[in-house]
Amino acid sequence: MAVAAGARLTLEDVGHQYGAARVVDAVNLQIDPGEFVTLLGPSGCGKSTLLRILAGLLQQTAGKVSIDGQDVSGLSPADRGVGIVFQNYALFPHMSVEDNVAYGLQAQRLGDRKFIRDTVQRMLSTVRLDEMAKRFPRELSGGQQQRVALARTLAVNPRILLLDEPLGALDKNLRLDMQIEIRRLQRELNITTIMVTHDQEEALSMSDRVALLNAGKLEQFDTPTKIYDQPNSAFVATFVGTANLLDAQLMQQEGHFIAQPSVGGVLTLSSPSPHANVGSIVLAIRPEQWALASEAERPNALEAKVQLVMPLGPSLVIDLLLRDGTSIKLAMPRTQELMFEHGMMLYLKLREGARPSVFSA
Repeated sequence: MAVAAGARLTLEDVGHQYGAARVVDAVNLQIDPGEFVTLLGPSGCGKSTLLRILAGLLQQTAGKVSIDGQDVSGLSPADRGVGIVFQNYALFPHMSVEDNVAYGLQAQRLGDRKFIRDTVQRMLSTVRLDEMAKRFPRELSGGQQQRVALARTLAVNPRILLLDEPLGALDKNLRLDMQIEIRRLQRELNITTIMVTHDQEEALSMSDRVALLNAGKLEQFDTPTKIYDQPNSAFVATFVGTANLLDAQLMQQEGHFIAQPSVGGVLTLSSPSPHANVGSIVLAIRPEQWALASEAERPNALEAKVQLVMPLGPSLVIDLLLRDGTSIKLAMPRTQELMFEHGMMLYLKLREGARPSVFSA
């Protein structure tokens, strides 16, 4: 039996309250078959509650959850056909790897002895742990335990795979290896997957789409590229990555737009988005969207004083202060020709082709 693949998951106005506190507020999502979606947001935004609702561990107080068009809102996790991997993996310490993987199959009576043995072998081969079958969880690394938990979940043939902070207990280098491994498995099996994480880089690198939540509401559901390059709101712009927020006035002159920040300078904008009405605005400028202005460009450039220089591998991040005391960040490739010191004055313009986000003030 192959792992079930490509289930469609639909959330219609899903909400949940604990007493008077609304922790999930009318969330609508349409997750395509075989898609990898991450629920991302700050602590308390409702992402873990939403995952528990999807798993059937919590009954929502409003709305409907459907899998392949079937309303599963009142069904248990086993009856709705979802598998979930928790952060602590929840492996049985007294059972071998193969017995841990076989547990769900045996508990749900999903086949005879030969079927279970064959399924366990196939799952361990899929997660590349064939030679670890007789070991116990205490004899495995964190990454190997993670893969055992994945194999156990996939063995029962779930329609939907749910991952609850699955890499939170791993160190940085191992996290990267497991990100690649989980994505490989997900694509190989074409199983619809929803992951909860607080790690922005993890969400952006692994997902087909990201659902960004804030105070129980869905702020934006989009591809990682659009979440980063075309945020719907100032919250999205500042939560995902880094954005310098500047108050400015948007004006239109001779067929093009210019923004005049309150701290001085003039920035030319090719096509303001998502807000394009003249008047008071907030600019969200990514650190890499700045460039150093030439001598001729200085009259219209933003003046900033260097506070701190941080070399980060091939990149250089510079913390700057504008005239009014606003702190902003500039990022650029690190080269030996560029030397910056504390107190040095820099003059900034927008990098050619940069498209900062524009929001209504």
